[in-house]
Amino acid sequence: MKKVNKIVIYGKGGIGKSMIASNLSMIYARQGLKVLQIGCDPKHDSTIRLLGERQKIRTVMDIVAKKSPVNLTRDDVASLIMKGKNNIDCIECGGPKPGVGCAGRGILLMSEILSDAGIINGGEYDVIVFDILGDVVCGGFAAPLKLNFAEKVFIAISEELASLYAANNISQAVLHYKNNGIYLGGLILNLRDNNADLKHVGRFAKRLNADILAKIPRSKKIADAEHRNNTAVEAYPSSDVARIFSGLAKDILECKKTSSRKPRYIGEEALGDILYGAR
Repeated sequence: MKKVNKIVIYGKGGIGKSMIASNLSMIYARQGLKVLQIGCDPKHDSTIRLLGERQKIRTVMDIVAKKSPVNLTRDDVASLIMKGKNNIDCIECGGPKPGVGCAGRGILLMSEILSDAGIINGGEYDVIVFDILGDVVCGGFAAPLKLNFAEKVFIAISEELASLYAANNISQAVLHYKNNGIYLGGLILNLRDNNADLKHVGRFAKRLNADILAKIPRSKKIADAEHRNNTAVEAYPSSDVARIFSGLAKDILECKKTSSRKPRYIGEEALGDILYGAR
């Protein structure tokens, strides 16, 4: 069976995970690789840039609301896969109505359904990109790590302190599931402010024992592409932003467990010192 690159993009809500994941998926598809992107967010908006404006988004939770998971047929599971641009396959988990149910449980349920159907480990895909919300305080959001779906974990951060707190939590989940073959490939810095002082980010990465693989600037090109439900690498293929994504995509594919570094635990007091300037 061929080698499948199983890539997970984690990070706090609103940090830019879906934007990063979609640009990576588009690059891999344009390289001739067979790609599946799985959105694990109740907002079910991970794959919008890949599907185009007119395609109705179906979610796993929409189908489960109508039929028990034990009664799902092959056709039901096949209907979860939506065909995107450049032949990218897309799946959205979705979630419960606001205030009702648990989104983490939905991700766990989706993972079990996809596992039973052989979609993740069936060998059809060259690259599978998971786009996962949260700081992994809930076991459901860690389902791809727990069920041995994931392999390479990358954490999206910004210069904002909340994103680094979340990244520290996520790195601990990676450590917890390391026996499943999971490893931290590095950090992806998605800037809010191109002029921000990044000394605390450097201190954080060094203490966590993780590389910053790419620094994505705040860019009008990215915003314009997203406004048109597009990826930046499609809309502006010759731009500096596209070159950054292309370099990141290459580094992620070449990342291997043997060359990865084990993240270090950062306690609350030490984390505060790092983020607020103490040495």
